[in-house]
Formats: sequence, C-alpha cells, structure tokens
Amino acid sequence: MKTAIIIVLCVLIVCIVGCMAALGATGYYSYKSIAETVKAPERPSDGSIVFMSANIRRKEPFIVFKKEDLGNHRWWKRAEFYLKNIAEVSPDILGVQEAQPEQYEFLKDRLEGYESVIGYRDKKGAKSEACPIFYNASRFTLVDGGIFWLTDTPNVMSKREGSIQYRIATFAKLKENATGLVIAVYNAHPDWTPLDARKEEIKVLAAHAQASDADKVVVLGDLNSDKTTEDGSDSLAALEAFLKDSTTFPGMSNYGITYQGYGLKEGEWLDYIYLSDSATVLSVGKVDKIYDGVYPSDHFPIYAKVKF
Repeated sequence: MKTAIIIVLCVLIVCIVGCMAALGATGYYSYKSIAETVKAPERPSDGSIVFMSANIRRKEPFIVFKKEDLGNHRWWKRAEFYLKNIAEVSPDILGVQEAQPEQYEFLKDRLEGYESVIGYRDKKGAKSEACPIFYNASRFTLVDGGIFWLTDTPNVMSKREGSIQYRIATFAKLKENATGLVIAVYNAHPDWTPLDARKEEIKVLAAHAQASDADKVVVLGDLNSDKTTEDGSDSLAALEAFLKDSTTFPGMSNYGITYQGYGLKEGEWLDYIYLSDSATVLSVGKVDKIYDGVYPSDHFPIYAKVKF
C-alpha cells in the first residue's frame, strides 16, 4: 500500500512538472508573449524633463506560500502592466527599486532608446537586487555613474549594523546634450526597518548627493519613510536640509499613498522625488492603474515634470 502511494505521488509530481514545463515553453509564465516596448521621448520644446520612480517588487521565489507573492502578484503576471505604467509616463529618467537580474534584463530589452546604470547590492546572483537608473540616451550623455553602499564604508560591499539587508544607492551624472546642463541623479532604497538604520542610511545618501559638483541634484526612490509620521519625517531630514520634495513646490500636491501592498495592507506614502529648490515643477503625479485586478507592483509609481 505504501509503495503504491509513493508511486502515485511520483506520477503526480512528474505530471505537474511536465505541465509547468509545457506552459513555460509557450510563454505562459515567461515574457515570450510580451511584445510591447517603450520608446524614449523626444526632447520637448519647453526643455522639461520627466523623472519617474517605480518600485518593481522583486521577483518572488518559484515555490512560495506568502499571499503577497501568489496569483496575480507573481512577476510574470505583472511584467506587462509594469511596462504599461512606464509607457503612461514616458520618462526621460527612470529609477527602479528592487530589480532582480531577470527583471532588469526584461526592462533593458523593452526600453528602447534608454541606457542604464546598475550594480547589485550583494553576491546573491539571481536573487540579488539593484536600483537601476534608465536614462534617455539621445538626450543625455553619461559622465559618471555607479553604486555605493549606505554605510560608513560606502565604497565596499557592507551592511549597516541593525540592517536586514545590504542597502545601496545608484548614481548617474548626466549631461544634457542640448544645453550642457549636468544633473546628478540618485536612486535609493534604504531599510524599511529599523528606524535608526534607515536614518543613518539616508544621511549617507544625502552626504553623497550634497557633495556632487553637478549643476542640479535629484534624489528619488522608495525611501521607506512616511512623511505623515514623526519617524518618517525624521528619516528624511537629511535630504530636506538641502533639497525639496517635488510635491511641495508651488501649485503641487502630495502623491498620497504610494505603497499599497497589492491592496492587502494599509497604504503608506514611501516614494519621493527630491529636487534642487531652484527647479520649476510643472506637474507631479502617480500612476495608480490596476489592470483587470492585477497590480503592476506593490507600489504605485510616481513622476515629476521639471524645468531647470
């Protein structure tokens, strides 16, 4: 009897694996069927620049039981719609957080006319994460770029005491070809907890950005700090000492909830675009579309249209 049960279980496992392999070959849970691309925009007559920040939500493990990673929350279900969100904004400069290698390659293949700066936070291979910056290659030339760790030894792979993960920022120093204006863009994803570690990580980010010799500085990303709470506001103090949240410029209003946890959790405002206060902000917003019940990510992407 026991032998028969084992045989039945083995047959079932073989059948399941075979079905999954067949579905994979047809592109059912891959990207073979996604043909859409997003083309980098032409420079507008007013010279404005569109910045976008979009947490991609890391690709979940193949076998998982967390409800946040099941069903419509799986990356292969969300990928097409994440791309549609980018197309909705058509950014000149895009900062992505939590990107794993497979997700980065997906974006690199489908963002036409964009180049990128990327580095991974640790040596976990396919499971590692990055904060890539994509930029409009016909409009900007990369002067310098790379990553640094949000620790007291930023130039070597390191983790702050108390941090759950290695945390990095990516920077891209970009020269606008038409004007010669040099913009330093920083894309970061500090700790969501504990507070003390996040505060120190954002201080490292702010110090690097403040030391830049670029004409203008932009810091964006999922900063894991809700400004509506005392802890969140305190975390952002180092940035607000020399930069200005894009939603606080004249005529603008805040993004509201940006982290929605696929609708499973209480929402928070965690994503920001910080700018030199001499900028003129023409518009800000977030893309809060849900496509037939599918959230493209557990964060809504945000954008700011800016003139320097």
